[in-house]
Amino acid sequence: MDIIIAPHVDEIIRALGTTGITVNQATIKEELTRLLEFKVPVEEAKRSLLKKYGNIDLPSVKKLSELGTGERNIEVTARILEINTKVVGIKGQERTIFMGTMVDETGARSFTAWDDFGLEKGDVVKVINAYIRMWQGMPEINFGARSKVEKLDSTALEPLLSKDLESPVLLAELKEGEPAVHTVVKIMESHNKDINTKNGPRTIITGIAVDSTAKLPFTSWVLSPELRTGNTVEIKNAYMRSWQGIPTINMGEFTSISHSKTPIDDSDIARVMDPIPISLDKITDRDGAFDVSIEGNIISVRPGSGLITRCPECNRVIQKNICRVHGLIEGRNDMRIKSILDDGTGALTVVLDADLTRKVTGYSIEKASEVAAVNKNPSAVEEKIRNKLMGQSMRLRGNMTKGEYGITLVASDAEFTEIDHTATAADLVKEIEGAGNHSPRPGDGSLW
Repeated sequence: MDIIIAPHVDEIIRALGTTGITVNQATIKEELTRLLEFKVPVEEAKRSLLKKYGNIDLPSVKKLSELGTGERNIEVTARILEINTKVVGIKGQERTIFMGTMVDETGARSFTAWDDFGLEKGDVVKVINAYIRMWQGMPEINFGARSKVEKLDSTALEPLLSKDLESPVLLAELKEGEPAVHTVVKIMESHNKDINTKNGPRTIITGIAVDSTAKLPFTSWVLSPELRTGNTVEIKNAYMRSWQGIPTINMGEFTSISHSKTPIDDSDIARVMDPIPISLDKITDRDGAFDVSIEGNIISVRPGSGLITRCPECNRVIQKNICRVHGLIEGRNDMRIKSILDDGTGALTVVLDADLTRKVTGYSIEKASEVAAVNKNPSAVEEKIRNKLMGQSMRLRGNMTKGEYGITLVASDAEFTEIDHTATAADLVKEIEGAGNHSPRPGDGSLW
């Protein structure tokens, strides 16, 4: 025990000494030993003693896959895979921040650096006193003026590469933050896109990839000639990162992209590209879903539906022409529907924009404004929408995301459907009979 805890005791004594505090070594050894005997993790035990005797908070050392929203004073070591700049407005002033992706051996996570730490793509860094917040439904690493960023030798963290013997993973199985992704897909759309990065303008490739189980957007930070529409490619050493809540395949300098000799069945691709409604219990356990079709009944129309006002600068919904970012501003009218859809296996929030609101209710922004003016109350539009939609069966298509407010599908299309009660009853009978065929029966030697 003495050999095991001696270095930790010395570390605590040194840390306390930097603040001018002297504590008897035997006391630290005795208390640390007691904490370890009670199965307290050694790092937590050290933090506890430093807090007790010196009011010192040691950072919690974490792997990227272990990070959770709300954590503070975190230490991570990771490689910068990408970094870009963005100008944001904070308290009425413009500020340049640095956003990107970092990866370790357990996963990939997005980050925001609120100060310029001179980070470059490929750098291996140790970030001390970072904090985690939710961004687009996923934990994001944040660090700024109170953080310390130390650049390490590039060999301190080996590039995480797919194993040659690993079988390709299906798109439906990929999760946010997954590193070293190995998959085979067909490129359905591919476009060059010009963006601004920390080092100036850059061209990337964006598009949509599909296999027999799902389709996902992709971003390639390298201009690979293989990423042409119609090509079937094998991708190794990609990583997953959410963009606007949707899991996205990202490819960088460590990624291998080659022509695949294994074709994907055209009938499977056609089914995925034009999806039939899927039950909610099949998708709500995913981090997100791209271009899915669902069907169910509207059981609630939420407050904030109908006629709304948005900030013309940032598009946020505002009240009384006051934006929390841009202050007093003349807003613009818009329409939306926020509702809850239930299909019997689950429920989620569905959001329809102005065009889809007009399609399913007949209310344009102009018509809704007239109704609000006549009733001298904008909520009159919300009530009319509620009366029209409540209990209706609808089929919707769009992107599903998970976030701090739950599961949401932002619709790209919507329509009313008629419930075929006869077919529904027949399907239920088949399901019951199918379950019954696997049940023990009298006389077969098993219990009834």
